[in-house]
Amino acid sequence: MRYISIITLLFIATIIRAEIPVGSWRTHLMYSSVTQVAESADKVYGLSDGALYSYDKEDNSIEQYSKINGLSDNKISLISYSPENKMLVIGYDNSNIDLLTDEGKIINIPDIKNLTVGYDKTINRIEFSGKKAYLSMAYGVSIINLTKYEISDSYTYRINTFSTAIYDGKIFAATDRGIYAAQTNTNLIDFSNWSSYNALVVKDFELYGGKLAALTKSSEVFIIDGSGINKIYTSSTNLTNLLSVGTNLVAFGETQITVFKDFNNQITFPTTNLYFASGISSIQSIWIASGQNGINKMNISDSGLNTEALNIKPEGPLANSPYRMRFSGSKLMVVGGGAWDDRFKMKGMIMFYENEKWTYINIDTIEVPLGVRDLVDIIEDPKETGHIYVASYGEGLYEFRNNKLVKRHTFDNSALETIYPGHPNYIRIDALCFDKDGNLFMGNGGISNTLKCLTKDNQWITFTYSDIANKHGLLQIIQSKKGVYWLVNGRVNSGIFAFNTNGTLNTQVDDKFIYRSEFIYLDNLEEKSFKANNYYCIAEDKNGAMWVGTSAGPIVFNNTSKVFETTFTCSRVKVPRNDGTNLADYLLENEKIKAIAVDGANRKWIGTEASGVYLVSENGQQTIQHFTSENSPLISNKILSIAINPNTGEVFFGTDKGITAYRSEAIEGKKSFSDVYAFPNPVRPEYNGLITITGLKYESTVRITDISGNSIFEGTSKGGQITWNGRNRSGEKVATGVYLVYAATSDGLEGIVSKILIVK
Repeated sequence: MRYISIITLLFIATIIRAEIPVGSWRTHLMYSSVTQVAESADKVYGLSDGALYSYDKEDNSIEQYSKINGLSDNKISLISYSPENKMLVIGYDNSNIDLLTDEGKIINIPDIKNLTVGYDKTINRIEFSGKKAYLSMAYGVSIINLTKYEISDSYTYRINTFSTAIYDGKIFAATDRGIYAAQTNTNLIDFSNWSSYNALVVKDFELYGGKLAALTKSSEVFIIDGSGINKIYTSSTNLTNLLSVGTNLVAFGETQITVFKDFNNQITFPTTNLYFASGISSIQSIWIASGQNGINKMNISDSGLNTEALNIKPEGPLANSPYRMRFSGSKLMVVGGGAWDDRFKMKGMIMFYENEKWTYINIDTIEVPLGVRDLVDIIEDPKETGHIYVASYGEGLYEFRNNKLVKRHTFDNSALETIYPGHPNYIRIDALCFDKDGNLFMGNGGISNTLKCLTKDNQWITFTYSDIANKHGLLQIIQSKKGVYWLVNGRVNSGIFAFNTNGTLNTQVDDKFIYRSEFIYLDNLEEKSFKANNYYCIAEDKNGAMWVGTSAGPIVFNNTSKVFETTFTCSRVKVPRNDGTNLADYLLENEKIKAIAVDGANRKWIGTEASGVYLVSENGQQTIQHFTSENSPLISNKILSIAINPNTGEVFFGTDKGITAYRSEAIEGKKSFSDVYAFPNPVRPEYNGLITITGLKYESTVRITDISGNSIFEGTSKGGQITWNGRNRSGEKVATGVYLVYAATSDGLEGIVSKILIVK
């Protein structure tokens, strides 16, 4: 093999590029819905739709927390900080619990999560007394010993409990049946030792002034002491929590704050966007959860409120609703919404991620009856950057230029049709595809002419294919390399529709089309029939094969040139068991396949309804990776969509709980060797991960040598990228020095050399 050395590059160690290592994860979660805060001496913690972050009060830095940096689970439901124990208690929606100490140590307590019981285990609130954390549960009360890091007691009296307090030698439990109390020195597991204290439904207890304050569901404040229970305040608006800070008791609500100077005197101030508050020092330093405005600081005095609009929140998407994702070049486009047999009635979101930054289209300025909802697909005009179309399952087709709405295509200004004549909320557009000539195809579900096209000349064409008349749930349209359009119908009589216009959009007499919901495949030379209840998604691989996700696993169409022939068949990938029996199983045959993406090495990323993500080899017979929320930072096992950055190989997994991304070793092969580089570079002593060489042509042969020409490593790139572990052929770490990277195509006619500096 002949390598051509082109040593004209600048020394690569001087090039700075923002890259994450191959094999690394990161989350892209919404931080614009902060509804809880907790304060320690040094930090303020914020919780936004299950995502946790902190703000350092000293250096103003922001840190995000997830399974990537030590948390044990996903989707946090509530947080609470104990100043005495210097510890943040984290409760998850599945009842898992983490303890995060001020030193950064994380201790997992999975006992409640792992309980196999027939009742609700939801954690409603976390409160502290001494070295114990009291968990108000849907089934009663559980107690964490914060020195032994264990559940020390549980009182399972099967009554939904909202708040717990220790006061005057008693334990008080606020439940949906009223307040119960018991002496702490009795057997609390025996519910007969508890007595009904009052019928009030309380949602928050707080110790204040030597007494116990209680906030009811109806936003009344009561005081419990030796004389009984007495009401001291009634709010006309909803109050969310009580806070005893300094010498004051403060009742917080989204639209007002009430400060109690004592039990008989209070001052009420109007406010906005206040969902929760926390403070450990004085009333002049209250940290508040402000929804989309992040974490802010509030100072309260007799003269009024002074809110420091800090708007503290990390970079992130606008919502954790990645119903559909698609890359246009290096720009990730995401829409939130959804539909199936009916619309999801979700507020629509249009989000973009590019150059490490999230941006959005402000849909609140768009005047649509009932608002912009249920966006189900997004696509960018390949001939005009910033010209974007968004499909909605009800309000037609939105057209944007440079993030500004230029037109909403509906039944009264286009060929699009509504299910119910004259009704503006039933124009169901649910799949978008630009063809090679720049014409936009789309599904218009629920009517007789379910396929429409907006040509590059802004003319509308309606296709009258009877085979897909009145179909609902046209989930995806793609155009193959051979020019044939493939459409997935996901619902009733679910199947695959293929059509070919023969290049004549305005004349349909020469079109070819066929709809199939059942296919023949061969198994040991025996013909068998395959019919799935649902067909969900489709992707074309680099060999022109069509991979289709169904409710019974994936199927593959290799003979796509015969799609319009009666002899057209599918294939089902069989995976050998390798257990000495010579038996094999169909690939993921019991899984609902909701998303398929093909990476730069022609491998398939397969997203399932309930089992996470599989990465399989080019032919599907080898499972390379299986990521789940249990064995990886994947935030949920329910996959909605998958999109791959062609330039970096980063794979974005859209789930029902948000977006998680994984840096794969495969990228799309480049047309030339004009931008080959390695990262990290230089490789410093503390780095133990993989070294990545990227920007290569497809399946390049790569050879790494030392400065004397001794061969250290050789391999073939996955698409346009290859990784090296920094070791020689004997498995030893290489010495400090400069290493040369040679690359060549299979014919050896092109090549380039790069340099990597390694420091031990």
